[in-house]
Amino acid sequence: MALLAETLIDEWLNRQGFFTVRGIKHDTSGKNAGVGEIDLLGVRPSRHSDRLDAWHLEAQVSFRPVGYITPWTAHLMEDLKVKRNSAKQRTDQQRQECVQEWVEKKFLTKAKNNARERAWEGQSWKFVFVHGVAKDQREIHEIGKRGIEVIPFAKVLKELCDLEKPGLTGAAGTDIAELIRFFHEEAEPMAVDQTYLF
Repeated sequence: MALLAETLIDEWLNRQGFFTVRGIKHDTSGKNAGVGEIDLLGVRPSRHSDRLDAWHLEAQVSFRPVGYITPWTAHLMEDLKVKRNSAKQRTDQQRQECVQEWVEKKFLTKAKNNARERAWEGQSWKFVFVHGVAKDQREIHEIGKRGIEVIPFAKVLKELCDLEKPGLTGAAGTDIAELIRFFHEEAEPMAVDQTYLF
């Protein structure tokens, strides 16, 4: 599901005039050193200045979530004896702590900043999170409180269906987006007109 959702989000950005790059790999440091990834970076000419609109977008689209968007922090896992993605009920303080660490890791680390700078130097990045259904809506609210624009995946799909003149289109996402648009336009008339040819 993640790849399909990212493909549609990429198409949505392309149709808004963004040039996008998906899956930018970068080195991470610290205790869990390895390779990290940025889901999507997109830039387009700004309508308000001679600069670029620059978006760093992360996506997590689930329709039947079992766990939280943000994993437990290492210290909470140790204190509570829970696994990283445990669905155990969280207190407000625990939720805030988990969201803060997740936002840091997804958007604010030095490694993420360096990866963005390598892609497009000197930009002022807008941080965006596209999500599906959340186990706990308060988690979405907490993410938004930290300066991240939160966009429901349903809005992405609706806007893909509503665009009369798509403008720029991507490659992989165009066909899928057109299938969704076709269904959106034809589903209601088909429900009314149940004519079958045999």
